[in-house]
Order: sequence, then C-alpha cells, then structure tokens
Amino acid sequence: YSGVAYFFRALFYYNKLKRFGDVPWYDTVIGTGDTDLLLKPRDSRGFITQKIIEDLDKAIENLNTDRSSDRVNRWTALALKSRVCLFEGTFRKYHGGQGADELLNLAQLAAKRVIDESPYNIYSTGNSNTDYRDLFASNDAIENEIILTRRYSLDLDVINSINYYFTSPTQSDVGLTKSIVDTYLLDSGLPFTSQSGYETFNFLEESQNRDPRMYQTIRTPEYTRIGGNSSVLPDFSASISGYQIAKYVSDVSQDGFQAGYQDIPIFRYAEVLLNFAEAKAELGTLTQVDLDTSIGLLRSRVGMPGLNLANANANPDSVLQSRYSNVTGSNAGVILEIRRERRVELVLEGFRYDDLMRWKNGKLLEEYFNGMYFSGLGQFDLDGNSSFDLELFQGSPTFNAPQTLEIGGVITLSNGTEGNLVPFADRTKIFDETKDYLYPIPSGDIQLNSNLDQNPNWE
Repeated sequence: YSGVAYFFRALFYYNKLKRFGDVPWYDTVIGTGDTDLLLKPRDSRGFITQKIIEDLDKAIENLNTDRSSDRVNRWTALALKSRVCLFEGTFRKYHGGQGADELLNLAQLAAKRVIDESPYNIYSTGNSNTDYRDLFASNDAIENEIILTRRYSLDLDVINSINYYFTSPTQSDVGLTKSIVDTYLLDSGLPFTSQSGYETFNFLEESQNRDPRMYQTIRTPEYTRIGGNSSVLPDFSASISGYQIAKYVSDVSQDGFQAGYQDIPIFRYAEVLLNFAEAKAELGTLTQVDLDTSIGLLRSRVGMPGLNLANANANPDSVLQSRYSNVTGSNAGVILEIRRERRVELVLEGFRYDDLMRWKNGKLLEEYFNGMYFSGLGQFDLDGNSSFDLELFQGSPTFNAPQTLEIGGVITLSNGTEGNLVPFADRTKIFDETKDYLYPIPSGDIQLNSNLDQNPNWE
C-alpha cells in the first residue's frame, strides 16, 4: 500500500508540473496550525521532478509484480516513470534547460525494464484488421497489453457513454481532422503526403491502401460496426469534420446514453515502447534493433512495414519537417517518424496536447480543424458504389440524398464553395509562445497565499 500511495502522489504532482511548472511540494501531514506550511512559496520545477522520480522509485520497489489491470503494480509505476522522464526530458531539450539527457536516459531505462522484465506484450491474434480496434472496444481489458484500465460493468451498473458520444447527433461537435488523417502512412510504408495532389483527394481516394489503424480509428467506406451486418458510412450529423471516430466504439447494443460497459485503457504497453524509442532517438543512441523491438512491433500488429533508421534519417519527411521545424540534426528523420507513430498509435488517448507542449509546438493549436475535402457543393458518392450518399448545400437541399450538410454558419468550406470542411471558422485561435506553455496560477490561490508568484506573462 505504501507503493500505491507513492505512485498516486507522483501522478498528482506530475499533473501539477505539466500544468503549472513550479508548485509547492508537500510530503508531511499539514495541520490546521501549520501556517508556514500552508503559505509556503512554489518549489522549483527541477525539485518537483526530482521528488516525483523519488516517489516513483519507492513505488517501483514496493509494488507487486502481478498482472492485474485494475490495480497499480510495479509495471504501472515504471510506465509512469518513463512517461514523466520523457515529458520533462524533452521539455528541457526544446524549451531550454539543464539535465535533459539525464532524464531521457531515465525514461529509456524505465521503459526497458518493462520490456525486459514485465509479462506484457503487443496484443495480436494475427488479424491486422481488428486487433488494434479490439483493444478499445472489448468489454474486458485485454491484459496481454493493457497495464492499467478503468473497469466498467453492466452487472454493477458502472457504465459509460462512449458509444453515445461518438455516434449520437446530439454530440456532433466531434471528429478527427485532415491533419491526423494525412499522418497515416500508405500500406507500403510511404507517406500518404508523398502523393501528388493528396490535399484534394476525395474521401474514397484517401481511404485506399492505408495503415490499417486508420480504418480502425475512423469510419471509412468499408467500415462495419461491431455487431452490425453491413458497412456504414460516416454520419455527418454525428461528426463535424466528416471523419467520424470509430476507436472506442463497441457493440451496437451499447449505443444508448450511459449504456456502455467496455473497459477503457489508461496505461498500455504500446506507450512504453514509444517512450523507449523516442527517448533513445532524442539521446542519439537509437539502433535498428531498438526500432525493430519497439516501433516494429506496433507496425507488425497491423501488417505494416517496419521503420528503417538509416532511410528515415536520410530522407526526412518534408511535411513532418514543416510541422516540427525545431527538430534538427542527423537524427531528425527518425525522431519525426517516431512522432508520426506516436500520433497514430495513441490518437484519442489523451497524449497529443502534452506532446505539443513538451516539443514546443504549441503554435499547431492555432490551426483550424480542417475536415474532409469536397470539390464543391452538390451530391457526392462517398463509397464509389455509383449512388449519392451526401449533399452539401447552401440555402435548401436540392436532391433527396441520404445525408445532407448545410455549408455556411457553423460549418464552412475552406475556399468558399470548395475545400475542406471547417467548423467554427469564425473563431480566432491564438497560442502565445511567451506564456501558454504553462497555465496561470489561479488568482484566488494567490489571494490566499501571497507567497505564490504568478507564471511569466500571466500577471
């Protein structure tokens, strides 16, 4: 139980570190008369990181090694240590700071212990078209790969609304973006963006010959629901970008509000492999064997070619280079490809914002949420079966299409009457590089404790 306590204190302070940077550290019980403790100033980011690692080391030492996905164990603590050290190591590397390499080394060492000592592996039955999907849609956590999960149970009336959130028209302001769809490789291992004119490919064209994880993450023309009898197209009333989310969507029987009971992964082995590969790439110690036993396993699950270290560094992807322009040096190509892999493998698992913060790429948050591309208004055959599935219109619909989508108002097209779907184009998004990598200290807290100083440029 002491190991569990150290784990959760480390997790608590890690979340505070990411959000605020310097925070007051407490490791003693605070009494009502402990005014000095209650009014202490913030401790430094470096000190907080050191204390988090100390807590995690104590957790690792004291926790058991049994595989039980709804309880914290030694492998959960090691996975968190790899996550914490990778975050802070890369934050210091790209934002400027001391000790980046030391933290990156701790990240890869923690991940390597999970790889070498734990009972986990990448879940695969040999079915590249469903194995990735099943990790997030199975009623019971797949404990081969999932280290820690949130349990749900129909019998215990502990249920969720995930299916409802991703399939209901009342939750329509969700959906993935053109940016992430473009990130998925072709099934040959080449970048989708290496094709001439990829920006204006229609939905059917861009759905051809892709990394199978794309088909298990969004609805594409051949998508069939678990428990369904036929393929279904994206529902534009339930997805504002056209790229309707399929990851986490389970059996049709769980579609009602508060009707879902599939377990939800919190820590899984795939993230540990990605942490390992990225830390070693940033250190400059990554080998082809390291790639084969990390990224290679993730790609093998879905039948994709592995990542070649020499080729990646010799031919850095130009689109990725333009997005992450602060990645430089002889190892830049493989770092960019690991970032691609991380975005694809961990999409919708809560990592993207933190990744952009630690990589110092917050300006990417200013981009509009571009969705599916359309050549103009009118009717569209989305699946190539020679019948129209959708009409885009202004004013009033002209045809009797199965689905209609009004252009103007909430949703526009990026170039007037053609282009990518753009929801909320009237909203200006600004990321201030001088302050937005940290949140402000709440003003009420500063009023209560005048020893708390405000984060830079939030005064």
